[in-house]
Amino acid sequence: MEIGLNVIGFGKPASAGRSSGRPFLILCLYLYYEQQVVCFEEVNAMILPTMTYKEMYDHLAADKQKVEIKKEYLLPKAVKAFKKRMKFPAWEIYDYTIPSTNNKYVIYFYAESRARADKPEVGSCCVVQDEEQRYFVEWIAGGYKHTPNQPISLIRQLHVYEPHFLVRYNERFWNDKSLSLKEIVCRYMARNHNPMPIQVNEGINRNHKKYGKNGQQAFRVRDGLCFTRCYLDGEISPDGDREKDRVDAMCIIFKTYVSKSEMPDEQKQAVDKEHFIELKRFAEDVHKQAKDGVITLTLER
Repeated sequence: MEIGLNVIGFGKPASAGRSSGRPFLILCLYLYYEQQVVCFEEVNAMILPTMTYKEMYDHLAADKQKVEIKKEYLLPKAVKAFKKRMKFPAWEIYDYTIPSTNNKYVIYFYAESRARADKPEVGSCCVVQDEEQRYFVEWIAGGYKHTPNQPISLIRQLHVYEPHFLVRYNERFWNDKSLSLKEIVCRYMARNHNPMPIQVNEGINRNHKKYGKNGQQAFRVRDGLCFTRCYLDGEISPDGDREKDRVDAMCIIFKTYVSKSEMPDEQKQAVDKEHFIELKRFAEDVHKQAKDGVITLTLER
């Protein structure tokens, strides 16, 4: 059955900075997390790691128009560079700082082959620096289920790529010591659309229990498997009823990466099994919720 998607909301319910690639309906996750109480602020400030996830998402959404304008401005320059390239796939990467907020972005253009030189994929992510290290942040409005009985809802999502994750991705996939972190993150983002969330078990990672309830999800992507930590912003219901919890935003932190080539057969089989389970559950949820072949999802302010 083909399902249509009707989105009501603000900001960017699609591609986390990409003008092509992943659909906004990220597969549902049945997650059981501790949550934080958050507050709401005026939008027009620099992105800070001390913000709540909802605040960070809303600030990034407010930057959308300016980032899109910059992409359009840089596109002819990137296409011109691609036409001179002899080897593909190829990337063109640019830094951009929004003057009014001082938010820093990396904008990339990606041509997987010469045939795509005139119409490269375009994407971006925000660069966030704390006292210790630099992070690269995508923002996505994605599907979510807080409990199995609830319908799919649309919530704010931040995908945060840590330096360690990017170093491991480069070591285990590209093996190119000349690449900078921003070059690595752009390569990852351009190649790995539509991440499939799967539940981690002993077959996938025998040490998974030591990471606690926030470390029980991984994402299967084109290039391999990403291990993550997932956290929520919102408010826990005073009576302890999870059906009444308010979920404002989700933050998924990408911690480390394993390539397909280094997985033993048993691990690959465990990943395949969990992939099938999650895909089946997602299909059942979508079929149950669709009305006349359409699901309407609203991003709440």
